[in-house]
Amino acid sequence: MPTAKKSSKYLLQPKKVYAIIILDTTTDVVRQTKEGDVMGISSDIIRGYNDLILLYLLLDGPSYAYEVSKQIKTLTEDKYIIKQTTLYSAFTRLEKNGFVISFDQYADNGKRRTYYRITDQGRRYYYDKVNEWELIKDIVEHFIREY
Repeated sequence: MPTAKKSSKYLLQPKKVYAIIILDTTTDVVRQTKEGDVMGISSDIIRGYNDLILLYLLLDGPSYAYEVSKQIKTLTEDKYIIKQTTLYSAFTRLEKNGFVISFDQYADNGKRRTYYRITDQGRRYYYDKVNEWELIKDIVEHFIREY
């Protein structure tokens, strides 16, 4: 077994391969190691950052829900697969708050898709959430012990 490498701040364990398993509605992200250990992230925790995730993906241009969900899965290397109900609820909330606007557009195959575009207010909200995340990371790091 490879030995763990020491970084300047944390003890790094050898990289493990994880798979996503959705156990129930209280956990959106679950990782299972080859050894069978299961680690989950409470849906309450990740839900607080769905807005940040969705707005990030709209910073460079409009997109539709299915494409956004594929990008989340890809960018997180399959560690987070957002549920469709969670995704559409978040887009509805973001639109209601003026952070995104939706519009219909037809694909080459004639299928109608609802696209979402970030607004100026949404950009400001995104950067507020980024600053909030930086503060939270700074606070929580005080309570992380090396092992």
